[in-house]
Amino acid sequence: MQSLSTSVVSLHTLHGSPTDEAKSGKISTKKPSIIYFFALFYSFLSMGFGSGLIGPTLLKFGEQVKSPFEEVVYVLFTRSFGFLIGTLIGGTLIDRFPLLGRTFLTICVFTMCASTLIIPLVYQLVPMIVAHLMWSFTAGIVDNLAQILTIRHYDKFNVNPYLQALHGAFGVGAFLSPLIIAPFLKNTSPVDQWHYAYWLIGCLHIPNIIWILAYALRDEVFSKKIEQITLENKQIDDLNNQIESIVASDEQTNPAEPSSTSKNRFFLILITIFLLLYVGGESAFGAYIHTYATLHLNFPKDISAYINSLFWASFAFGRLCGIPLSIKLSALQMIFIDLIGCICSLTLLYVLNKSPLLLWIGSILYGLSVASIYPSTIAFTERYVSITGKRMSFIAVGGSAGDAIIPLLIGYSINPKILGPIGFILISLAVAILASLLFAFILIYVKHRPEKETVEKK
Repeated sequence: MQSLSTSVVSLHTLHGSPTDEAKSGKISTKKPSIIYFFALFYSFLSMGFGSGLIGPTLLKFGEQVKSPFEEVVYVLFTRSFGFLIGTLIGGTLIDRFPLLGRTFLTICVFTMCASTLIIPLVYQLVPMIVAHLMWSFTAGIVDNLAQILTIRHYDKFNVNPYLQALHGAFGVGAFLSPLIIAPFLKNTSPVDQWHYAYWLIGCLHIPNIIWILAYALRDEVFSKKIEQITLENKQIDDLNNQIESIVASDEQTNPAEPSSTSKNRFFLILITIFLLLYVGGESAFGAYIHTYATLHLNFPKDISAYINSLFWASFAFGRLCGIPLSIKLSALQMIFIDLIGCICSLTLLYVLNKSPLLLWIGSILYGLSVASIYPSTIAFTERYVSITGKRMSFIAVGGSAGDAIIPLLIGYSINPKILGPIGFILISLAVAILASLLFAFILIYVKHRPEKETVEKK
């Protein structure tokens, strides 16, 4: 029963992929198009551009809308909330309309572009929050769609290096953004010029829109297979309903034996909480390292932007290094090494928090360590359960929730009346330790659990 359910889920996940024709006939050993993958790669690059802009301009938002920092922090919370909703909807869209993934991706990247261009023109807090909500909502859909499309595209191959590359593109974009905006933050200019950086980065989305649109028009809008795929999806849904009925009947007959569905659900919950802690720590570091350097060590704003860029540079380098490493090392080994590096680098930043040099070194080490955890976690999860659009959404909920909760918590803690700027390092360290303890528990849980491939063979 578990074998049958798993294989149907796998069929549903991979339905509508570019390799469907190969599956229906002879299995082709030809590698899928790398040009198409680069279009997905560019989507994550665009998402990285938008994420990397926030840290250096967070204080500028307060100046533009004339609001205190405690209120500007809600921009981060709103972006995280929008990303959460976007990831949920993205998974439903790709499962419900498997043939239209590229079309939805084109629309979302266009909306990201438009909102990036609009943000510098907003001078009130509420419209500013709405503009960031637009960006983050569509970025959440992009995050989900691009990963699912990549998994489908490389169905017959080791997908881990391609997921590492995909997330590496995010790091590259987040690294380049502070470098682009740093010259516009210099105090020598009598007029704020950071707007130009937003408009420049908004224009960098345009080639990505055209690239994905070309695939959407060729493979989806003008495709003649819509009716066939819709009929096949209906048959799959009917088969899934029959399987659920049989599983429910089997559970009533054998109530003492836990079902595979409940085991999968608990496993996914554990992974979701782990990603909540990991993504929350990663996004908080990227968002607040500029503010921390400015307030705690009195760095000029343009120099703080370079520290922010250095963090994202090491982050991007770590993800790109994850591509060859993922071929030699298992996802479990990579996560284990990364978590140790996160704790050591944050401990170093806390113990020697008065040293400007150690801030540079610690930021590099943390960026390298935290870089490959997310794609490695997805690859680790895929060993035990088939990843559908809905399951990817469920997993991404953890990251989005952490992206909302932990930066908001840090935003309040760095108030001088509470912990001050050092609260940023303290909370980040506590989050890294909790994530490591939780992952240790996950390993204990999966120790006696068969991998997905073993289950399917049975």
